[in-house]
Amino acid sequence: MEVRRAVDLFAGMGGLSAGFALEGFEVIGYDKNPVTAKIYRVNGIGVAFELDLMERCVKVAEAPDVLLGGPPCRPWSPLNLKKRGRDHPDHPLLEVFFRHVLDLEPHAFLMENVPNVSSDPCFSVWIAVLREAGYSVDFRAVRYSDFGAASSRRRLVLAGFRNGDVQEFFCGLERLKRRKRKTVMGAIKKYLRFRKGEFPDHDWFESGVLNRYREKYSGNRYGWYRLRPDRPAPSFGNIMKTYILHPLEERVISVREAMAIMGFDDRFRFPPDTPLGTRYQMVADCVSPAFSRACARILRRML
Repeated sequence: MEVRRAVDLFAGMGGLSAGFALEGFEVIGYDKNPVTAKIYRVNGIGVAFELDLMERCVKVAEAPDVLLGGPPCRPWSPLNLKKRGRDHPDHPLLEVFFRHVLDLEPHAFLMENVPNVSSDPCFSVWIAVLREAGYSVDFRAVRYSDFGAASSRRRLVLAGFRNGDVQEFFCGLERLKRRKRKTVMGAIKKYLRFRKGEFPDHDWFESGVLNRYREKYSGNRYGWYRLRPDRPAPSFGNIMKTYILHPLEERVISVREAMAIMGFDDRFRFPPDTPLGTRYQMVADCVSPAFSRACARILRRML
């Protein structure tokens, strides 16, 4: 089988890359977080390099088959109530991704972000630029729960093909949607028999305020939410900032449980020295590998 190469910008914990690696792609990741390279190495995803894409561009010897990327979503996130859009320092990174499409000339590209990014004038301008450059480009909103993750997180997916019809890609995604959605308990039930620390990344932070504010999270108010065991989880952020509680136990969910909800399997793990807050934040920012694997399957066929 011919080896296909993918370059992943803003790779984070490798959610996009992991799905492509499982489908046989050779993946190279780039991220300014030094933990990313360790994650790739520990999990056998591929090779990753520490690189601040605000300061330097990626250079490759030949055009990759696929360029992947999830630019930081904070400028458009509904959870960000302070600096929005162009006022946010991460806003230029959206343009950084698009410039890499023009510079690297991949056969296909795939970008993931929050749906609100589509209302940014910069987004519309660059779609026109990429179409003028010869790419067939379009975008859709998707839910991770349609592709095997126990998360109903809704995201925007932008795809483009230099020699191919982008509608074929989105039709392929429609065909891969699952009728039965995975529930929270279906994802985390296996960890009920483990105590804290008895399974890799089955760690959580202890908060002295849970009992004092029981009436708040019982009504899912003030950012506190107890997960329903019989349905997919809503989209959540860093568990240390937005208290997402275990459906049965009086605690927040562990890093491992958050990973399982997003679609990572038991073999995926963080390097042992990764701080708890970093792990929670990287899971909050990640792309579901269950979804990215579906994308990779279609792209491999189309390429």
